[in-house]
Amino acid sequence: MYVLLSLAVALFTGLMLSRLAKKVKLPAVTAYLVAGILIGPYCLGAFGVEGLGFISMDNIKAYRLLSDTALGFIAFSIGNEFRLSQLKKIGKQATVIGIIQAVFTTLVVDAALIGLHFIIPDKLPLSAAIVLGAIASATAPAATLMVVKQYKAKGPVTDILLPIVAL
Repeated sequence: MYVLLSLAVALFTGLMLSRLAKKVKLPAVTAYLVAGILIGPYCLGAFGVEGLGFISMDNIKAYRLLSDTALGFIAFSIGNEFRLSQLKKIGKQATVIGIIQAVFTTLVVDAALIGLHFIIPDKLPLSAAIVLGAIASATAPAATLMVVKQYKAKGPVTDILLPIVAL
């Protein structure tokens, strides 16, 4: 029952914030991310607010199956958007753009975090700064796909964007 209540609170919070985001002309995915932050272990959970089910990282790990299932549906949805003829036509371009984007993101985040390391070396070890830079290069396919679907985006940019996200 506690699990169902936690999921209900998460879904309700996401729904309410998405309605609010729509009024200020933001994508719904922005509201879902904010809802996750608010009811997660580092915001309300840090204050020990009972009843949400997301008070600690152990609670978050309990929802791993649900998270993996959702990511599977997202991957299926991205694959469903591809047309083989289109993928053959823009595959090389998408690969080059994806590699450049990953390298550039890694370098920028690494530079910022290494600079921060010299400001607070006891809080941010150099190894952690470099690893976080590499992690930052991963794109969020769920957020990208949700924005594309919400606005029913079509065209050459969207045709290139989805293969890049899938890579």
